[in-house]
Amino acid sequence: MIRYAYQLNDFRRMASGFSKTLHLPVNGGNIELTQDLGAGYIRTGHWSTGISYIVMDFSLQSDLVLIQQASPDPALCLWFDLRSGRNTLRLFSTGSGQEFMHSRNTRLKIIGLLFPQSYMHRHLRAALLSDLTRYADNSTARPSDLIPFEYRQPIEDVFRAEPSSPLFHLLLHNRLLLLAEKFLHSFITKVPLPEPVVKTWAKGKEKDIEGLNSVMRTLSDTQLNRFPTIETLSRMAMMSSTKLKTRFKQTYGMKLYEFYNHHRLQAAKEMLKTGNFSVKQVGVNIGFSNLSNFAKAFKKEFGTLPKEIIKSK
Repeated sequence: MIRYAYQLNDFRRMASGFSKTLHLPVNGGNIELTQDLGAGYIRTGHWSTGISYIVMDFSLQSDLVLIQQASPDPALCLWFDLRSGRNTLRLFSTGSGQEFMHSRNTRLKIIGLLFPQSYMHRHLRAALLSDLTRYADNSTARPSDLIPFEYRQPIEDVFRAEPSSPLFHLLLHNRLLLLAEKFLHSFITKVPLPEPVVKTWAKGKEKDIEGLNSVMRTLSDTQLNRFPTIETLSRMAMMSSTKLKTRFKQTYGMKLYEFYNHHRLQAAKEMLKTGNFSVKQVGVNIGFSNLSNFAKAFKKEFGTLPKEIIKSK
């Protein structure tokens, strides 16, 4: 087992310490894993604004425990977790300690952006900064958010970026800041859940939160082409069907089937936009055996028919 404890003040320093634990060199903020340890890479960088970033896509042959110790100078970290079955994002404060455990051969595919206090005070209004800080401080008391589909392209661009390209750093800078902008825009414009709803049940209910996360990940899996039974989802969440329905709606703002249908239709829209699939193929791929039902559901969700998406290509 590999254990690494650190204070998260700058991703470059974090990676440097991790490289020493692994006995690997750091080249320009980058770490390449050797075959005896695992496979993949870690890339880090720092901009003149004070923001630092990390892009990880690697797996280790040993269990890994990352111990983030509370920082005396808290920053805000925007964290995109793209491990298989996750696809979540969250904003958390480095002022609180937390521990991450990863089993051997787990592929860690993560993007992190770290915003120091100095940057936030210069560029964010006091009211927004206060809301973001409160939101981040409560991150452990609520499930992580699902990464919206509109984030997919910039995220893919980050992982596909070729370090040998002369535009590599420019592309990373652009796409990472675009992800931050999308998150902030969503944060500013979305209507938050009333805080008392969360506080009345989430505090001290870690098993409930884990159960809801499992259900959320299952229903948002683009490979899932049939809605599971409520009994199956209840067993997964380890709570009664009534409690699951209530908690899920409070947390995600949608009923269980509504959430499942929303995300499979979003996946359908993305497939249609590629121009590589027919309407029938897409409908079947997401679980519709009746093409007419697929078209009706799609139009109800997006206000247009699937064929119109293909025509607009």
